[in-house]
Amino acid sequence: MSNKSVKRGRRSAKRKKPAYKRNYSCGKKLSEAIHKALDQHYGSDNHFNTRATHKRRASVFVHYCKRCGMNDARRIDREFILQFGAYIKARLNGDYEWPDGDVDEQISVAYAHNAISTVNTVMRAFRGDGQLKVSARELLGVCRQSVRSKEIQADVLDTKHAVDLAIAAGFVRGAAVILMARAWGMRVRECVIQDLDRMKREIEATGEVTILEGCKGGRRSKDRTIKANAFRMEALNYAIEVRPKGSRNLLSETDTVKSFLRTEINPCRQFLLLSGIPHFMELRAGFAQDIYEEVMGGPSPLKAPIRDKVMDRLAREEVARQLGHNRVSVASSYVGGTRNAA
Repeated sequence: MSNKSVKRGRRSAKRKKPAYKRNYSCGKKLSEAIHKALDQHYGSDNHFNTRATHKRRASVFVHYCKRCGMNDARRIDREFILQFGAYIKARLNGDYEWPDGDVDEQISVAYAHNAISTVNTVMRAFRGDGQLKVSARELLGVCRQSVRSKEIQADVLDTKHAVDLAIAAGFVRGAAVILMARAWGMRVRECVIQDLDRMKREIEATGEVTILEGCKGGRRSKDRTIKANAFRMEALNYAIEVRPKGSRNLLSETDTVKSFLRTEINPCRQFLLLSGIPHFMELRAGFAQDIYEEVMGGPSPLKAPIRDKVMDRLAREEVARQLGHNRVSVASSYVGGTRNAA
């Protein structure tokens, strides 16, 4: 019998894989899928703090989705997001009680705005577009209040006390971050990865420094220049002294920003509290107040009523520039509002 006459069995047809998968192919569990989508959206090696913040805030949305039986991000539409907005708005007025008796606690206006902002970011990360974006202001009916009213608790003496405690405990690089944040008004990440050699060269050439590395949200700008003074030089020289050998910044060859925050920065938070400073952001606020009072030639609005509206505006513009925001309105969250203006 020839080979041609032999009938061969039919191969079983392979099942075709679906063109799409649950949660936009980012994972079966919604919480895990959100984390993966954010990592893909921002890049797993970039925007560490931004990704961490959104992942933390997304837990509110995941909780709501579970309570509503929503387990697939592909099914989330504008109507569902509007329902989430109504739920968040209800929590502004008091505790929210579910039909089964479970209670979600009341939240602040700022937290509500942040929760909706995170949902917008998450859905953009999943879909790759902004079709489901909603306005937190329109949904909630209230604006976020970001005008500071409490006096700043981060003077130079308290800062140096926190630095001494950190050094005594062996966290010399964490101490450098504390000092740099108060002296130069930088965020923690900016302090950690700022090119210290470049800063030194710029000071020797021009007497001022440009804050470039680690800026939040792509706010890197050559306009953000800060003049050197004795305190700022003290902070810079100390950072150069304690940095790892061969490094241009405070990171060693084996460090990542994430590991540095865990091993050096987090332990130093207790030293801030022991020195009367609530958190690292307060150090930046102390710097902002120094800039305002230097331009104004008088106390900040947190200490006394504003006497000169023109100079107040100029001082706020300078604060916004040196902090890297370039928005005058943001200065109010650091140095206080304008309600006391004459």
